[in-house]
Parts: sequence; C-alpha cells; structure tokens
Amino acid sequence: MSGVEEGYLTVVDVKRYAYCPRIVFITHILHLEEVTSEAMQMGIVEHDERVVTPLISRLKVVRVLRNVALASERLRIVGKLDFLLLTRFGEYVPVEVKWAETAGGRVKWDHKMQLASYALLVEERFKTTVKRGYAYYLREHKLTEVPLHEGIKRLATEMIEEIHEMLERERDPGIRVSISKCLSCGYRAFCRPIL
Repeated sequence: MSGVEEGYLTVVDVKRYAYCPRIVFITHILHLEEVTSEAMQMGIVEHDERVVTPLISRLKVVRVLRNVALASERLRIVGKLDFLLLTRFGEYVPVEVKWAETAGGRVKWDHKMQLASYALLVEERFKTTVKRGYAYYLREHKLTEVPLHEGIKRLATEMIEEIHEMLERERDPGIRVSISKCLSCGYRAFCRPIL
C-alpha cells in the first residue's frame, strides 16, 4: 500500500491518540505537523537488529522480519512494524523500538496501545493469535515485555473506532491530558500556545 489510503489511519495515529486525542485532530483535521525534534529525528533512524538479539535465543526465534508493512481493510488502519519475530513454535512477536524512556521501568500506555494495534494487524495478516510484544527503549537499553491479551486488543479496536468517528465528524476532542504532557508536546504551539 503506497502512502495512507483515504479513510485509513496509521498505527502512529493510535499511539498519538492514546497520548492525547487532540494530536490526531490537529494532524488530520487542521493538517498541522509538529516541528521535528532531535528525539524524533533519532526515532527515524533505521533500528539496528542488535536490539532484538536478547530475544532471539530466549524466544527461539527462527526468523526476524524488519520494517513490516501491515494493513487491515476491516479496521482501516496501516502501519510499519519495526520488527516481527517468528519463533520455532510458530508464535509471532511484534517489537517496537522507542527513542524514549520507560514510564518508571514500565511500558508507556501509548506504546502499549501501539503494540496492541500491531498485534491486531499481525493477527489479521498471518491468521494467528499474538500473545505478547516488546518495546525496546533505546535511551535506557531496556527491553520490556507487553502481554497482549484480548482485553487490551479490544481497547485498541475501540480506540481505532473512536478515532475514525472523531475524524469523520471533525469533532475536536478538546484538551483531556495533564499540563505536564503539554509541556513537552510538539503540538503545544497549536493547542496551548500560552504555556
């Protein structure tokens, strides 16, 4: 699929919505993008396969796929997963690399929703059930497992539906996050310029 098809979301949209719904409104309805920060630039850099090395023996990985393009016609969402591991037991394990810190040693909520969204895409494409994923935090060199149970995948599905509904109605969700999130947000100039 070249680019994003009309009416489709990206998995990054889900991650952004989980962080702050207004970001998706700003990017899709107002067509404004944040200024690329140094951290964002680092996040764009091709991720080295060494980040998944600890998982290869632990999970008995037989195949490592990089930059896996995924799409769901049912959910109207596309994404490019950093790594998809296939174990010798036939388990598919999505891995996302983050240029960020953990949330006190745990995976951030928006990153969990991103992994859950990728799980849905992997399940649809490969006709499988994804039970877990991993987030690798580059700044801390920390690999964190995320259980991807039906509950979190259902939340991701509901979030995807909410985003589609918000965009179809062009409904501004307003500011629903704490001011601390706004202080480091690249969209603050469009949303809370007086901060």
